[in-house]
Amino acid sequence: MQNQTTRRMFLAAVGATGAVSLAGCSSIPGNGGGGSEPKQPSNTTGSEKPSTTEPGATAPQQRRGKDTSSNRGSVVDDFEGDVDSRWGINNGKYKVTKKDAFQGSQSLVLEPKKNAKKPVAKIFKSFYPKALDLSKHDLSLAVKVNKPKDIKVSAEVIAPAESSMLTATRYIPLELDGWVRFDLGYTAITGNPTMDKVSQVNLQIGPLSKGQDFQILIDDLRKYPKPKKGKVMFQFDDGHITTYKKAYPILKKKGWPGSVGIIPDAINGDKRMTDQMMQEMGKSGWDMMAHASELLPKLPESKQRQILQQANQYLNLKGFKKGARHFVAPYNRVNQTTLDLIDELFETGYLFGACPNNAQHPSNPSFISRVEGPSVRGARRAINVAEKTNQLVVIAYHAIGNGNNATSEKAFKRIVNHVEKKNVDVITPSQLVDGKNW
Repeated sequence: MQNQTTRRMFLAAVGATGAVSLAGCSSIPGNGGGGSEPKQPSNTTGSEKPSTTEPGATAPQQRRGKDTSSNRGSVVDDFEGDVDSRWGINNGKYKVTKKDAFQGSQSLVLEPKKNAKKPVAKIFKSFYPKALDLSKHDLSLAVKVNKPKDIKVSAEVIAPAESSMLTATRYIPLELDGWVRFDLGYTAITGNPTMDKVSQVNLQIGPLSKGQDFQILIDDLRKYPKPKKGKVMFQFDDGHITTYKKAYPILKKKGWPGSVGIIPDAINGDKRMTDQMMQEMGKSGWDMMAHASELLPKLPESKQRQILQQANQYLNLKGFKKGARHFVAPYNRVNQTTLDLIDELFETGYLFGACPNNAQHPSNPSFISRVEGPSVRGARRAINVAEKTNQLVVIAYHAIGNGNNATSEKAFKRIVNHVEKKNVDVITPSQLVDGKNW
């Protein structure tokens, strides 16, 4: 069947594996702010090459992901060899380490300068004389956060000058201290970037609050093919009854499906969806996704596995086999064990990341970023950027209507109406995996 074939293509294509509103994701600062004179690389010629080594072959700490034997991404920089000849530095400091790498034999360690008022590290790679062509590709990066516990990683894609660039910012969750790959989803656009003429890529950590130190490892900058059209997902956590009573009819009028994070023990409970509601929505194309109520990183591996298996089994037994392939991380929190289990038991995993994603083959399907729907301004901004860059924005909600922590029906309709005006497809997690609406 086509669905099975395209699903296998998706899993093979993602290769190396590696939710606050988008309104908080601003363009990373320029070269000012007290930084030293930029350190220029001795050789700024950009080079791209297809993957020839299996990611993780020499890195035991790397999360290998669902299929590392086939990686359709192309290497932009593998951080091997003489890094100084390819990368310059504007702020902070970097060093090469051979003790820890996502792939190959070494990675790059970014740190702020000692006693910096605004801890920040910013490096850059120039592409000259041949520009980097990102007109049909998205960037992906692997990072490992040693300290602090959570952080944002930013990138600037200069195309071809700072007056025409894209900014990407990704939030790394609290307990995740191992290697992880993720898409550099764009969060802001300056001017009118010409994406086949990228002259420079900047990678930045910080600036953080005064006195806050950090140490981040980065590796394996790649580019992945993207579709010709952006995409939007609507996701609703916890199975609130308002998803059925409010969100479902609003989206149904537009002919759009959505997806619901189902906590098995909550169904048929007070102010929660019933079995009958789930069945009706499922027949309309909605995904019933696995979810949980416990903070997973605080639990041992055996308990995490039990919770994820039970969530998956519940949906399968209820007949929601498509939706059972997808998982929503409780409280947007995961550790290395959680991500390994999502890799093993599910086909996609979702959590807050504050940015869009690759809309065809996310580089890490277990680590797909969501943005928070309650911020109308932030969600609209994410949709606008995703439309212009052909990326995927996943908009997350809980309750719709009145009450504490609920998004008003009016605010939800504003986002729905905004999406309707955009040249994007509204899809579900299963449609992404199965290759629908590519």
